[in-house]
Amino acid sequence: MKRYIKLAGVLLISGLVACEDYLDVNPEMGITAEEIYSDYYNFKGAVDRATNLIHNYVFDRYDWDCEVGGLSDEAQSVKSAPTMLSVNTGLWQDYSGREFGFKNQNESTATDVANRGYNREPAGEAVAAIRAVNQCLENFHLLHIFPDEIGYTPGELKAQLLGQCYFLRGWHYFQIINRYGGMPIMDRVYKSTETFDVERPTYLESAKWMVADMDSAVKYLPEKWGARDLGRVTKTSAKALKAMMLLYAASPNMNPDLNPYGSDNREYNIEIAKKAVAASVEAIKSAESPDTRYKMYDLADYTNNFYSRVSGISDEAIFQPPMTIDQAPMRHQGTGTGWYLPMFDGGWNIFNTPTQNAVNRFETISGWDIKDSRATDFDEDNPYMRRDPRLRMFIYCHGDDMYPTKETTNKEHPKYWDASENSWHWKKFKNTAGGLIFTGYIHRKFRWPGNNNFEKVVGYYRIFPFIRFPQLYLDFAEAANEVYGPNGAVPGTQLTAATALYEVRKRVGMPPVRAEYTVDKQIFRERIYNERAVELYMEFHRWTDIRRWRLAKELFAGQKCIKGAYIHKVNGELKFEEQTLDNAVRVFEDRHYWYPFDRATMNMMLTFKQNPGW
Repeated sequence: MKRYIKLAGVLLISGLVACEDYLDVNPEMGITAEEIYSDYYNFKGAVDRATNLIHNYVFDRYDWDCEVGGLSDEAQSVKSAPTMLSVNTGLWQDYSGREFGFKNQNESTATDVANRGYNREPAGEAVAAIRAVNQCLENFHLLHIFPDEIGYTPGELKAQLLGQCYFLRGWHYFQIINRYGGMPIMDRVYKSTETFDVERPTYLESAKWMVADMDSAVKYLPEKWGARDLGRVTKTSAKALKAMMLLYAASPNMNPDLNPYGSDNREYNIEIAKKAVAASVEAIKSAESPDTRYKMYDLADYTNNFYSRVSGISDEAIFQPPMTIDQAPMRHQGTGTGWYLPMFDGGWNIFNTPTQNAVNRFETISGWDIKDSRATDFDEDNPYMRRDPRLRMFIYCHGDDMYPTKETTNKEHPKYWDASENSWHWKKFKNTAGGLIFTGYIHRKFRWPGNNNFEKVVGYYRIFPFIRFPQLYLDFAEAANEVYGPNGAVPGTQLTAATALYEVRKRVGMPPVRAEYTVDKQIFRERIYNERAVELYMEFHRWTDIRRWRLAKELFAGQKCIKGAYIHKVNGELKFEEQTLDNAVRVFEDRHYWYPFDRATMNMMLTFKQNPGW
């Protein structure tokens, strides 16, 4: 059933959008709201529509351009692609491609729901999901037919549905405002006859409503689910998301009164940061409770966060999108791996690779920043040794075994990654038609052993958590440092900002943050930012983080700021250096801290204001 509705403000004002949605009741077809919303299973399906609209960047092969690491400094597209031509060059207005815009329809294959990533942007899916949730809430009073066979009372089933509605509405609204700033409160089903040219609330006003939804979600959601519903959101999920929401609201970019447009100020809103600390404490206590299934994996099981033969549910995932399983002969079919798997391993000629910028953030094994002159255990002639173990877990570095399930490989698949000048891998990049940008690294974090077109190992669940257990400590540390400093006592917990970071580091064998880096809030802030970049590497956080911290303009100063490895021989010995990649550009100005609305939309508006600078 199709019904055309006018959505205002790119939020719900971007023109006529086709919505395929059985929740839009057409009386002429003999379907009533009573029939849809009175039955538990039908109602549950309506709620699950909002779950299925969570933008999962690795759902399918059409989402290759959604690897948002390539927008930041942690990854680089190897060939001209929309991200390079429009986003990296700063030409955002009127650009609509995956990450940007409000589309929610596969234009070329509108009826092919399997290809959900093609021309369906996160904000567009979020608008559709919020509408679906609001329809459920509006018709909740009709629900009265419940099953007997699943072991819950009608009251418990109603609470579960309500809790999911509030969580999902908050999550999807969060996706919109983190890109576009404050937006009208979407707390009801809008009618096509309504006027949407309204004054925009601030980010903080939007966040206040959003956080209230999380409080409602905490009230109704269960502590844990049975086996058939494993992976659904819980009270802990809502507490974690509330803490995340408050941390973002406390961040410099969300507080223009403290950090005016065009200024270099990076002050946090301390009052909101205090609330973020308290919410983080509650989230951590909830996750640690024996009544939940959550736990932090040790080093041996760490990769269960990202792939598994046994289960598509990570015990470390506080919140994750629907998972996928890879059974196809070509690994990128159906699971969106083309954006990180290189062309000679079954990916495309357009994919992303790690940058030297990202590699440099992995400390020495004793906890020194490698750029620190005091880092005596960093060896420039052997730069990948004695480093944070996560480096070699997340990124293939020169000399790493790429094909562990094979003793030997043929000439077309050198067994070890060789990033040196004129190597087989170097030539594979340089001699490809048009030439590819060579950073000297390729992704490993989400690539299980044998995930390539040589070994052809399949049958793994691919997992992509949106909130993991360690993020609770990272969120706490960031907010606590701003309020109480690195080592200050925090009410309600024995954790300090510094000890919270150690909770993340110790399970991979890293020591506490060095005392030299905890002498004051500003110095320790850099270690928090660094730890977040390492632990959450390539998990869709970095791009948002550097904007909310108001760091992106500085990081991208000079435009040519992306670096790669230059490994070459000098007098017969390998020399490891880093080089600036001339064709890897980043243009970022003050206006880029928020996404722009397209001109056509803004030409319709008198009261609804464009983001500054656009």
